[in-house]
Amino acid sequence: MNETFTLLSDWRLRDPYVAILKGRIMNAFPGAAIVDITHYADKFDILQTAFAMKCSYKSFPEGTVHLILTNTTFTSSFEPVLLQFDGHNFICDDNGVPFMMFGDSGALSGFKLNKSSGNSITDMLEIAEIIKKGLLGEKLHEYKGFKRMFVQKAEYSEENKTIEGQIVYIDAFNNAITNVLASKFKEMVKNRPFSAVIHSGGDWIIDRFSENYKPFDNEMFLTENELGYIEIASYQSDVSIIADLNPYDRIVITY
Repeated sequence: MNETFTLLSDWRLRDPYVAILKGRIMNAFPGAAIVDITHYADKFDILQTAFAMKCSYKSFPEGTVHLILTNTTFTSSFEPVLLQFDGHNFICDDNGVPFMMFGDSGALSGFKLNKSSGNSITDMLEIAEIIKKGLLGEKLHEYKGFKRMFVQKAEYSEENKTIEGQIVYIDAFNNAITNVLASKFKEMVKNRPFSAVIHSGGDWIIDRFSENYKPFDNEMFLTENELGYIEIASYQSDVSIIADLNPYDRIVITY
């Protein structure tokens, strides 16, 4: 069975770096499937990177190797870690991304190379080769010191009739995606009136929900996106730019 790799980075596509990496993967793993998740994460943005990978990885077969490359270059000398979670392999810098993805699932454990080459990309591909050959215990040592990062988890209180979360991702259409699960929102709010306050540069109040994108007199509304999260949107407009919405802005929903 041929290996499957996914790539997620802030590298963009203007330069040849993505193609160079793909060529190195093809040489090391002939016949491998290589899938781009995105190369347009905002520069050095680990929150956006972690969210994009967490939402994407389950679409791929178990055993997939996910290379997380944000804030990584061919010359960087960090020592990558391997996190195995839910049947998948995540190789990245321990810069907070692993904890942001899965820190709420309990203690994380992974592996590091016994001896680093001093080149992050070379080390990443060596770890992938070790996974392929089943040599984890021989050439890697156990690693449990994952960097902890503060990430506000969405909080759901039926007693107080509140949902609190934050914006975690701005998509290409400038819609603002929160970490509030749409299923929990629907379960708790049902069809009752609600008020969602967005704490950004100024406080915005939203009281409409739509199952799809449709006109609301150019007003902002909440909707469920394809990832299963509550999204702040406005029909055919760049809502995050117009309303100055940014990652880490809080959203508080009362009903």
